[in-house]
Amino acid sequence: MRKDSAAVFLLIAFIFLSSCEKIREYNQKPELGSLQQGLKTSVAIGYCSSVAMSAFKGDPLPDNVTTVTRHSDIYSSSWLLYINFNSGNPLPFNSNIGDIIVAGIGDAEGGVISVLFGDFDLLNHNLRLYGIQTVPVIEQEDYATGEKSILTLFVKEDIIIGNVSSDVFLNLDLSEMQFSTEMNRYSTPIPSDAYVAVKQNVWFVKVDQDETSDNMYDDMYTIHGGGQIAETDGISGGIIYHAMINTKVNYSMCTKNPISGVGFSQNFKAGGDILIDLGNTLLSFHSNCDGKAHVDFSSGKYIGYNGKDIALDLE
Repeated sequence: MRKDSAAVFLLIAFIFLSSCEKIREYNQKPELGSLQQGLKTSVAIGYCSSVAMSAFKGDPLPDNVTTVTRHSDIYSSSWLLYINFNSGNPLPFNSNIGDIIVAGIGDAEGGVISVLFGDFDLLNHNLRLYGIQTVPVIEQEDYATGEKSILTLFVKEDIIIGNVSSDVFLNLDLSEMQFSTEMNRYSTPIPSDAYVAVKQNVWFVKVDQDETSDNMYDDMYTIHGGGQIAETDGISGGIIYHAMINTKVNYSMCTKNPISGVGFSQNFKAGGDILIDLGNTLLSFHSNCDGKAHVDFSSGKYIGYNGKDIALDLE
């Protein structure tokens, strides 16, 4: 009888421990590393595009920007912008101090820029994002309202990881055909579905300057797109992708998180000829400046976080 009782006890203990292990397995915190990279990079490119468009138009620039003119005439200009970030002039979602260099060529309607991060640790990561090259920047007008905004986009192929020669990187001696090719990239459709954008590796950033060319902190950034800035491994063996749809950032309104829009994170693992979805998380951003987002839906490894708030850890 005692042997039977011991066997039952062991069976119950085994079931209990197995259940606890299963609960832990499906209660993992959503992994947002790729989304953090996408947000930080998109906002940095939005900031640089806003400064660049002001330089193309000859408008006043912020105090932390120094211009070195390479070429200028009535048709176009070519210059380098040295942007110094410090405690008084921070890069949104980044506490690092240092310089970013922007090379630009174009006119009052827009142009092409390359952004050199160099030693500036944009991602606070062991992986070094050196820069993003040949990014088109244009000013567009809403003909219904007359309001103007800046639009830029970058793709995975524009992103430089590691080190290259800064002289080569910042050389924008583009032929007319090369310049037109860069500007024609705007024909790429802007994604409106997070589940589609997550694998496209293209990011659109719209900037509304609020008619203050020398104040970058009241700019409203609207981000659409997703994919991977750099490969981000999940703890469960997959690779993390991200997407953002209509994600709005205004640093004067909140320094800790986007104020509205949708974020998405997905954990894929290769399994033969197919990709295995280990779990995904759909987030909504809010105007509460608490550094968090709300988990609207999560599945797989992250199912235990449905309906919870989660820290974005952007600072």
